[in-house]
Amino acid sequence: MAHTPPDNSINHSCSPACIDAKIEKHRSALDKHPTANRKRARVLMALGAALNERFSELHQQADIDEAVESYRQSLTMVESDDRLRPRLLTGYGSALHNRFHSSHKLSDIDESILHHRQALELLHDGHTDQRQVLRGFLDALSCERRPVLDAPKLDEAVALSRRAVELSPPLEGCHLFLCHFLLQQFESSGKQREFDEVVQLLQDLENSDLDDSDKAITFCTIAFTLFHLFQKTDNLLLLDEAISLLRRARNLPHRPPEASASDANLAACLISRYEWLYEHQDVEAAENLEEAEIVCREALLQNPSAGRARQFALEQMADTFHHQFKRLGWSLGNAGKLNEAIAVLYEHLNSMHGDRHRASSLRDLANALHFRYKASPRNDSRDLDAAISLLRKALLLLPPRSRGRLDAAHDLASVLSSLFHHSGNSAFLDDAIQLQTGVLSDTPDQHPLRQRFTQGLGNIMLQKYYHSRQRQDLDECISLHTQALSLAGFPHGKASIYTNLIPALQASYYLTDSIKDLDLAISTCREALLEAPPSRGYHPSLSGYLGGLLTARFRLTKQPHDLHEAMSAFAVSVACEFTPVPQRFFCAQQWAKNADINGHESALEAYETAIGFLPRIAMLGLDISSRQHVLTSGIDGLARDGAAFAIREGKFEKAVEFLEEGRAVFWSQALQLRAPLDDLRSQAPELADQLEEISKQLERESLPDVRTTQDLSPEVTITAEKQSNDRLRLNDRWLACLEKVRSIKRFEKFLLPKKYPDLLFAAARGPVVILNASESRFDALILKGPETDILHVPLTHLTGDMKEELVGIRSLLTDAVPWTRGEDRNMRRKIRNYDPEVTMRRCLAMLWELVVEPVVRVLDLKKSASPPRVWWCPTGLFSSLPLHAAGIYNSHGVGEGISDYVISSYIPTLSTLLGRAPPKVDSFKMLVVVQPKSEGYQPLPNTTAELERIERVVDNHALVRYGIPEAPARVSDVLAEIPTASIVHFACHGRQDAHSTDPFLVKTRSQGPLNSALMLEDGPLKVTQIMELALKHESLVFLSACQTAVGDQSLPDESIHLAATMLFAGFRGAVGTLWSISDEDGPEVADTFYSQLFSSEQPTGASQLIPDTAEAARALHVAVGKLRAEGRSFTRWVPFIHLGY
Repeated sequence: MAHTPPDNSINHSCSPACIDAKIEKHRSALDKHPTANRKRARVLMALGAALNERFSELHQQADIDEAVESYRQSLTMVESDDRLRPRLLTGYGSALHNRFHSSHKLSDIDESILHHRQALELLHDGHTDQRQVLRGFLDALSCERRPVLDAPKLDEAVALSRRAVELSPPLEGCHLFLCHFLLQQFESSGKQREFDEVVQLLQDLENSDLDDSDKAITFCTIAFTLFHLFQKTDNLLLLDEAISLLRRARNLPHRPPEASASDANLAACLISRYEWLYEHQDVEAAENLEEAEIVCREALLQNPSAGRARQFALEQMADTFHHQFKRLGWSLGNAGKLNEAIAVLYEHLNSMHGDRHRASSLRDLANALHFRYKASPRNDSRDLDAAISLLRKALLLLPPRSRGRLDAAHDLASVLSSLFHHSGNSAFLDDAIQLQTGVLSDTPDQHPLRQRFTQGLGNIMLQKYYHSRQRQDLDECISLHTQALSLAGFPHGKASIYTNLIPALQASYYLTDSIKDLDLAISTCREALLEAPPSRGYHPSLSGYLGGLLTARFRLTKQPHDLHEAMSAFAVSVACEFTPVPQRFFCAQQWAKNADINGHESALEAYETAIGFLPRIAMLGLDISSRQHVLTSGIDGLARDGAAFAIREGKFEKAVEFLEEGRAVFWSQALQLRAPLDDLRSQAPELADQLEEISKQLERESLPDVRTTQDLSPEVTITAEKQSNDRLRLNDRWLACLEKVRSIKRFEKFLLPKKYPDLLFAAARGPVVILNASESRFDALILKGPETDILHVPLTHLTGDMKEELVGIRSLLTDAVPWTRGEDRNMRRKIRNYDPEVTMRRCLAMLWELVVEPVVRVLDLKKSASPPRVWWCPTGLFSSLPLHAAGIYNSHGVGEGISDYVISSYIPTLSTLLGRAPPKVDSFKMLVVVQPKSEGYQPLPNTTAELERIERVVDNHALVRYGIPEAPARVSDVLAEIPTASIVHFACHGRQDAHSTDPFLVKTRSQGPLNSALMLEDGPLKVTQIMELALKHESLVFLSACQTAVGDQSLPDESIHLAATMLFAGFRGAVGTLWSISDEDGPEVADTFYSQLFSSEQPTGASQLIPDTAEAARALHVAVGKLRAEGRSFTRWVPFIHLGY
């Protein structure tokens, strides 16, 4: 606890140079008064005062020694009854007091007290010097570095303090002195009356006219004394009074800024109170940590700059998080709070000087990072790497076999075990076992940490069993956990062991198929739930385990009560708000899956709950790469499975809602930040402005990701953690703002997932066909129009072998394409032993027979020379399949296909069609970007011809060109032009990154669909750069490049590709490609496409012709039909697709 003593320093009236001048002046005066008389005594007194003043400034020992000697000599030159003597004695006492602080000689402080006493005895009541002498006397008596006063001196100090209080006005700081000495008496005698008098005195002081600055200093200083008395006596009464004083100091209306240290002091007291209550098993203990966290946060805000005040506040905040870790295992309630803890711990560690307590801080930070890894769905090992580095540093600071070293080694073994689980590298597992075995062997049988270390080795052995599948490893794991249970004391200690023992017992059942093993696991789980309070972090995990075990028994016994209890247990686990969201989401998935498989009535609720977690899993508070990464971690397929269950139950509208809410989560989250606020602004303009500002900040902050750097220096790490923390705080502000908006009438559903009555308007311009591919079934749901019911088309032929055929279509199509990915629209052919055209025809026929033709039949479509439009919304396995080209064709491409019946477009979600129509503009501009040559790729000579074809159709004054000699296609220039164009056309290389590198690329590149790009003159125009655009007037983008509409196969429902990014950025329609295209086809398709598009143009008032971009899908239909009529191969006309409006 930081001490804030009263300011007893000399009040300097001049600068150091001024003091030096005074000293020289007084020394010169001594030469004028060589005789030992009263005049020389006065000069010596003045010299002593000046030297004392300079010592207080410069702390030079020679100055204070000379000052003491000057006073001593002066006293020999005056009579005992001289009126100057009290002032000389006081000055002498003050100089001796100051010297004591540097010399630490008790003779100095004892002599100081003696001279102050003599001075006071020489003065009558009311003397003008009495206040100064009394203050010096009390200062000397209260000197914190001297031994405790004996009883006579303590009585004298109390009496003098009372005398100071009775002065009119009271002596400055007298209440502080009186409280201080009364508490010393209380410590010595243990008599309650002294403590009660202090309490009453402070109460009177609070109600007095004393200014808040003096009150704050008094309260804080007495609290400091009470805190140290508590540490000596373990008397909680003293600590409670200290806390009360510091709370009162915080609440003073005009508390001085320098008193802000009381916040951190209050936190220190609250932490001590928590420790005392926790040790005595008091249920109120946690409340103290919550208050400590609040006041620490305020102290950090009040002290933003590095310094002692911030350092002490960081210490208390770190200590608070340390105790929360011990209580909750770093679950800390939510990701934002955990990230805040990590940021604080990093800063605290970086600000520490010396090795004292450093090892403990290293461990706390490592444990927080380890928990963040375990609680996060990101599956990112950077936190594990950092934790291992921190723990190795801690081990270097700790002596062998010390308790701290055993703890650190145990923690390191646990992290190494997690790294094994992440990487599959058994070397990490071997290291963990060796380390933990050594820890256990160095721990005596009766050691209080024996239980924890035994449990730790049991956890690692379970990981070894999962790797080895050897029964002996599982038996050792169970044996170790059983030993740990026998050593555990408190119930919550046992609960943590149960959470690791029960999975081992469950594994034993799966190994033996013995219902006895299953019953043992269930009974153990029930016992554990009785031991674990519902308010603790273990209870939800145990409830989830019980749900899984009871479901397993239901499959054996078919007893309905087992299934009902299992589903209830899952629901309890999911409902625990203090459990990390990823854990709740995982349990909700298990609930949904088991309820679905076993036909339980709660399945729909379970799916709805699980899908509702998706925005919180991939929350806006994460940077975009983390959001994308999260969506690959076991989330894909949830919405499709939920929709399949709803379809089976005949709840088609709910199925549509599930698919809309649970797919394209990446884009729907991001689009929320760009939601129009016009209606809200008319109702609540200030709230709309606030929401708009938060949205802009969130979007801006989510794009950079400092943590991708390999620089792990403390400064970079702290900056990265701060950025992560800032994003999470922005996310919290965003959610709070949304709650305020939804409290306004007519805005109750603002930015909530759309329900079916709103979604059905997606079919206002033509049928929308949703294709759902789940593990259990395949279906088409057709939204025919706003006034009609959903049409359900079960795709019943997609079962058994035919289902496997569909699964293989994508790989067959990939293999049939004659161009290797990413190299050029003029690429070398793959070497194969079969005809790719035959494979393509077979695949398109399968799609027609199994998927598309049943839809055509239900819609009662007829062949037409001017067919209507249909929008395909494929999910799962249907994604990236050429549904628009499905048909029965001969070797010349002639036959019956879907294009005879409809014009096809694709949409990632229904919401794509619910926005505005392509804007009507008074002026038109088209941007064309061509890139004939890109470093690392084959040349594209026909992109120049493509530009020439476009120039034939589009007026020269409306055309902006890049990629020509006088205007190279630089990324920055192109990005600057896009927002002012109505149509944008790219003819260049496209790069669609998945989660693996492509061996056919000339250069290896980084991984991930967010790294997909269009290759321009000076480098890639990436997806993330396009995402930064917020476009308002753009109607159409044509991506005449390779693979611009191919999503990541690990995220088939997220549509993270170039064409979808263009829709997100603001384009209402896009033309993209499913695979690489022939370079010579680009000019042909562009020529026909734009000729058709501009044939529907309308003149403006200035007679300028503007194309109707709503006809883009029809224009592409005509262009592709022309390729087909010319006898081009399937692989050349099939890849072109239209997306959006």
